[in-house]
This record gives sequence, structure tokens and C-alpha cells, in this order.
Amino acid sequence: MARSRTVQQSAARPVRGRAAPLGPGLHPGVVEMAVARGDGEPRPTYQVRTSGGRRLLAALDPGVSPAFMDECMREGRTVVLADAPAGVGGASVAILGALQTASAPAPDAHGTLALEGRHVRVRARETLELEVPGSSFRIEPGGAVRLEGDRLVIDMAALVRIFSARVELP
Repeated sequence: MARSRTVQQSAARPVRGRAAPLGPGLHPGVVEMAVARGDGEPRPTYQVRTSGGRRLLAALDPGVSPAFMDECMREGRTVVLADAPAGVGGASVAILGALQTASAPAPDAHGTLALEGRHVRVRARETLELEVPGSSFRIEPGGAVRLEGDRLVIDMAALVRIFSARVELP
């Protein structure tokens, strides 16, 4: 009797070596803390908690900024985790980024950018400038405030007070 020349398909075998801690696909998680490493690793390693409650060590994917991950950790944002290819930060899990759960400020169809809030604070280390064609508002270090333009209109329904040690009018 002739033997069959077809090759039997074998069942898929797991790859030998380390087991994938998360499994295929992308997984949500939360960064709990940065982990100090003594092996001279240039990028930090983080302890993450998966949505299933497991705690794992994770390294940042090369495209993810450590400062951004620190912000995600402070605010408790959900991050995207996946099994790391060998050699990414020495951890078996990689942090690929964060989920965006709210709209980022962006101009509308008319080009208007609106920021609304009970309190809006803008901080600058050096100067703060607002500019439009023909005029500008600049706050400089040392307390100097400059308004520049062709006209200044002050329209108040009540009192205007000017307190100054010296006022100069040309």
C-alpha cells in the first residue's frame, strides 16, 4: 500500500522561552509608580496595573516621553500596554502611549480657539505675549507690562483708578 505524501499539520506550539505576560493585542492599564533601577537604564521602568488587577513591570516604548508618562501617572490616565519585544527596556511589557478620553483644545471650523473654565491660569517662565496684527500685550520678568498698538480704548461702566508713583504723558 502506498504511503500518503501529504504532510500532517501539527498543532501550533508555543514559542520556547519566556511566556508573554499579557497575550496578543493591546491592553489597558494604569501606571502606579516609577521603579528605581540600578543597572544604568537610561529610561525609567514603571509598575503598571492591568485592568484585570495584575501588577507588572513595564518599559516605555521608544516613542513615549518619560515626562508624558509621569503626567499620566499623576492624573491616573489609562495607558496602552502590550507585550514588549525582547530588549525593550529590560521589561516584558511595553507602554505604548495613553488613551485620549477628552477632546484636546483645537480651533473650530471658523478658526476660533475657546478655552473655558471657572479659573484659567497661564504660566510662563520668562515672558507672556499676546499678539494680533497691529498690537500686542507683553508681560515681562520684573513686573513690566507692555501694551503696544495704535489706539487704547478703556470702556468702563463705573470707576477707573490708576495707582502709580509716577505717571508720564507725552
